[in-house]
Amino acid sequence: MISRLEHFLREIACGLRRSMGSHLAPVVLIAVALFIMGLFFAATRNMKELIHLAHGKVGITVYLSDGATEEEKKALSEMLPRLGGVRKAAYLSEDEALRRFEEELGTRSYLLEGVDENPLPASFEVDVYDDWKTADRMAELADKLRAVPGVESVVYGESWVGRLERWIYFVVALDLFLGIVLGLSTLLVVGNTMKLALEGRKDTVEVLRLVGGSRFQIRLPFVVEGAIIGLLSSTLAFAILYRTWRFAAARLSGVLFLDLPGTVLFFALGASLGGCGALLSINRYLRVKRG
Repeated sequence: MISRLEHFLREIACGLRRSMGSHLAPVVLIAVALFIMGLFFAATRNMKELIHLAHGKVGITVYLSDGATEEEKKALSEMLPRLGGVRKAAYLSEDEALRRFEEELGTRSYLLEGVDENPLPASFEVDVYDDWKTADRMAELADKLRAVPGVESVVYGESWVGRLERWIYFVVALDLFLGIVLGLSTLLVVGNTMKLALEGRKDTVEVLRLVGGSRFQIRLPFVVEGAIIGLLSSTLAFAILYRTWRFAAARLSGVLFLDLPGTVLFFALGASLGGCGALLSINRYLRVKRG
């Protein structure tokens, strides 16, 4: 058992020395592929954040008519929380609406000095649950509210809610497609790169085959070696990716980097791709030899 372990560790150390010395190209090539994959991960996170922010702004504003009575306002305030999909509803009086409008105008609030009467109506701002923020459900909810006595109009951004929904579907589909393409491309790059690293190890493989080494004994050192090379490549790619993010963040505010789960996934992906690439290469080589 000890001799097998010593042989296993010796093979890994020998392979790493050769890979790092005469085969520095595998680390660099895999790092480039992982860097592109890291850019994809970072872009995906930023797109998800933008979609989340846009999704959070989706809501319904119920404008009351000028002649709405207190009883109608009270009935509507009691009805809103009971409607399906409504998370909460907040009443906004005419005066509060005017104050908010003045705050939004900021230094241009002087534009309201010539206005004698408050032109803004009272309203209810309705926040809905995320699964209700679709064009069909929002339209259904708006139609119910338009039929309530005392309601003048209901606004929820009909035009852009539908576009936002289509945009979300498009981004998710594009993200999934690019993820699959980049994953397969990276795996092919790693597999071909590890094939280069295997060229200098043919004698070792032949000796193991001739002395009756099992498939597991032959493959395992190469898989572990590939995983270590993948980790080294991930470290190099992560360093470049971090510098790229610092460069972008200094010029664009709000650009996000990989979070902790994304960072762990990035290094795990590097190790997995390195190990899988080595396994594909050694399997291909042994299949050719057996044939």
